[in-house]
Parts: sequence; structure tokens; C-alpha cells
Amino acid sequence: MTRRSARQTFAAIHWTTALAALLLAVLVVPSVRATEVPIGVSASQYAVLYEGTGGNTLHITNVTINGNVGVGGTGKVSDSGPSTVKGRLDFSAANTSQFSGAPGDTGPTSINYSVAAVTTALNNVNSLNSSLAGLGTGLAISGTQTINASAGQLDTVNGVTYRVFNITSYTAVDGNVLTINGDLNGDPVVFNFSATLGDVNLKGDVTLSGLNDDQVLWNFTGSGKNINLNTNASSYKLPLAFQGIILAPNDVLSLTNANLDGRVFGGDSSDMQIVSGDTIKAPTTVVPEPATLALLGTGMLGLASFVRRRHK
Repeated sequence: MTRRSARQTFAAIHWTTALAALLLAVLVVPSVRATEVPIGVSASQYAVLYEGTGGNTLHITNVTINGNVGVGGTGKVSDSGPSTVKGRLDFSAANTSQFSGAPGDTGPTSINYSVAAVTTALNNVNSLNSSLAGLGTGLAISGTQTINASAGQLDTVNGVTYRVFNITSYTAVDGNVLTINGDLNGDPVVFNFSATLGDVNLKGDVTLSGLNDDQVLWNFTGSGKNINLNTNASSYKLPLAFQGIILAPNDVLSLTNANLDGRVFGGDSSDMQIVSGDTIKAPTTVVPEPATLALLGTGMLGLASFVRRRHK
């Protein structure tokens, strides 16, 4: 080996090592973002999670779901369409022909059975639901109003700090807008609904300031109640929507003519309805910060420059 080729070999090793270090930095340097509700990696894959207990059915009719759908237990899905599901449909159970679709449907992108991640996801969110029950300072939600997260009770559960409100009443109509302002620390916000409220009709729209959809949890801790979301989506244009994660593992869930930017989890041992013009938009996956991407780009440009010089 000549002295020149030895230098080239050494330089190639140097640049390869440097690029490997930069790639590792992209993987380990976290994005700058506030704490989100800890639903777990499995649940974060889904826009909709249905308990499916007792072989009941998730009904989908004339809706758009931008995200994956997970069905637990021996639950079924009936899509009477035309509907658009821009994601997977995952069943925790083995294939027993529990899906029926309609002509004119778009998606799901795939239908999968015996998916263990669905059971894991449901277990995680059900545990979260019960661990937050009973917490919070009292709050009545009525009409158009602004809620500052800093007014909520500061609670730390399983290492995560929340701002928690205990909802004493909920009254809203079409056109009402609920504005939720985050606190300076970016703590997730929890709205606890106990069984004493009875059935709850979620209406009106929600706007978030200093928060994202995965930082707001609408947590229903009762059992056997009817929880319905209807924002009268056909009467106005997007981007107006209800925002956050709706979690009601022990209640009957239905979405009718609703825009939801977030997720809906639950449904208990009853049929679940997602029908009549709903649009569900799941939060997007985090990407690396621009500065991290720039660092990677610089390293790749350097390697490309070395390769060009070597060829010359």
C-alpha cells in the first residue's frame, strides 16, 4: 500500500466514523416538546381504540379516519360506508371474519389479526384512566370560555405531572368555543368526568394554546354512561374541531357528525358508533428538530465532498 492510498484509507475511516456519530445523534437527541399524556407507544399508533368486549361491534358509516383503528377482545367492525380509513385496522383476536365492508369504501390500508399491540394499548390506557380518577379541582364548563391550565390541581402520578380539573357540569352548544391555555411548564391537562354527571354530550369546539392534541385528556371515569361527541361538523368548515384524547373505557361511546383532532379510546361492552360525517385526525408523529437535521446534513455534505476529492 502506498503512502497516498494509506492516507485515503485513513480519511475514509475517519469520515465514516464521523457520519455514524452524526446518525447516532439524530437517534438519541430528543425533540424539544412538552410532556404529553403517557398513553404508551402502542396506543400512540391509533386514532381509534375499541374495547370490543363481548363480541360487540364498532359501526363506521360515512366517515374519514386519518389514522389506525384497533379493536380489542372479540370485537367486530361493520363499515356500511362509504368511508375512508387512512390507516390499518388491527384486531387483537384471530381471524373469524369479524370485518364487513361496503362498496365504495377507501381503506383500511390493511386488515390485521392477532395483533398483540392492541391488547397492550388498551391495558395501558385503561390503567391511565383509573390512576387519574378522583383527582382535580372543581370546574364547570359552560358555553364559550377560556380555561388556564395553571388553575388546575397540580398532581404527579407515576412520575408525570398533570394539571387536573374535576368537571362538575358540561354544557355547550354549536358555535361555543372552549379555549385551553397551557401552563409555563407544558404540563398535560386532564378533565375528569365522574359517574355522578350521568350521560355527557360533548358539543362545541376546542382550541389549544401552548398545547397539542396529545396533551389534553378528556377522562371519563364512570361506568355505563352514554358519551356522545357531536360538533355539528356539516354546518361549518374545518379546521374547527374538538381537540384532545377522549378516554372512556367503561362507557358507551358515539361520534356523530363530529370533527375530532385527537384520539378516541373506549367503548366498553357495547356497540360503538363512528357515523354520519365524522372526521377523526390523529396527532402526527414527531420528527427530529431542524437543528438536528441540519447537523446530519452537514455531515453528509462533508462525506460527499471527501468522495469527490478522492475520485479526482
